[in-house]
Amino acid sequence: MQYFLSSVFLKVAGLSVIIFVILDLLWLSVVARGIYFKHMGYLAVIENGRIMFNLPVGLSVQVIIALGLAVFVSLALLVQNTLGTAIVMGVFSGFVLYCTYDLTNLSFVRGYPVAITVIDILWGTAQGLFSGIYVFYLTRYFSS
Repeated sequence: MQYFLSSVFLKVAGLSVIIFVILDLLWLSVVARGIYFKHMGYLAVIENGRIMFNLPVGLSVQVIIALGLAVFVSLALLVQNTLGTAIVMGVFSGFVLYCTYDLTNLSFVRGYPVAITVIDILWGTAQGLFSGIYVFYLTRYFSS
């Protein structure tokens, strides 16, 4: 517990949130915007042909996921401080987090697209991979 109150972890966690949010915003607003619009537009609030996000809620979710990934990867690094460990834990954690959300939606939201489920799980797994990499290098940087 003491580690998670340390200046090293607090810096890593803060920067992890910023990096995660930037990557997710790029993903949602540029890379996958058309895909989500095509498959999820019927569920979304649309203004001027664009999906409108509830920004405070969306950012809250992104912060929670980013902090969770930072904690999970950091715990693994306390056991074995290698890039491989960070990547494996990041990938696994991202996969589990996004599977939980997407498979829950698929199980009970009428018409929830299988394509979005697959794409989103792959994106979450990639976010976990990125998280493993930047948490490892940020921890190394702030620990020296």
